[in-house]
Amino acid sequence: MKKLLLFTLLSAFTLSTFAQRNAKAEYWNTFHYKAKDGMEQKFLKAAGIKTKKFNSDPTNLIVTYRITTGDKAGVYERIMPFQTSKSFDRDASKELKYWKDNVSPYANPDGGKQVWVRLKWADVNVDPNDPPYKHLSKTTFMVKPTHINHFGRWMERIGKVFAKRMPDASRIVLRLQSGGQRNMYVSYIGFNTFENNNPELDSTWEEDLKWFTKCFKNNIASSNYLYDYIEDQQITWIDDLPLVNTFLSKSFK
Repeated sequence: MKKLLLFTLLSAFTLSTFAQRNAKAEYWNTFHYKAKDGMEQKFLKAAGIKTKKFNSDPTNLIVTYRITTGDKAGVYERIMPFQTSKSFDRDASKELKYWKDNVSPYANPDGGKQVWVRLKWADVNVDPNDPPYKHLSKTTFMVKPTHINHFGRWMERIGKVFAKRMPDASRIVLRLQSGGQRNMYVSYIGFNTFENNNPELDSTWEEDLKWFTKCFKNNIASSNYLYDYIEDQQITWIDDLPLVNTFLSKSFK
């Protein structure tokens, strides 16, 4: 039992070590902290000083956001983007010591460090010269191993809609490399104002219904992926799928 446990620990360490060794990949690190009771302002001030001192260089940049919704509301997420495999060889001992001595007294870690790889094919409206956005909308996905390709196609298609309807916002998608389950994906949507003045969002219900019906007929009802999925599930009425699709399209009102 001890040998099995040791092997498991060594395997986990090995996977974590080798996860960031792709020289062509771009990595993002995330950290989460919860301010101690009554010390939130002190934490923000100390973290701000540390960030200016150690993380103002583009190769070592850190931005901080306060989570306002969900089960982690009130937790601060610190994001270190644009890292490479060489970045993990950097000597960060002085930076870590400064954090321990000057920032840690005011906050506790909320979970461990996580390392993500950026999926650049999923970028939408991304300009590397833009400053950090004021707001982020974060969505986490746990994707079944057998459905990764389906997830990728969905992200690509919804990205095209996003680019058209939200030109003032941008999206990036990351896949977890270490610090959790590697079938975890996260989508960050950055924006500066909650109000969206895109005139295309002022469409009527009839216009939206017409658009949805067209999409259903052209992209869903005629999809080979839908047919293959139903066949894989051994659903007996697969031969009646055209009839079902016709019924559904006529029922949209």
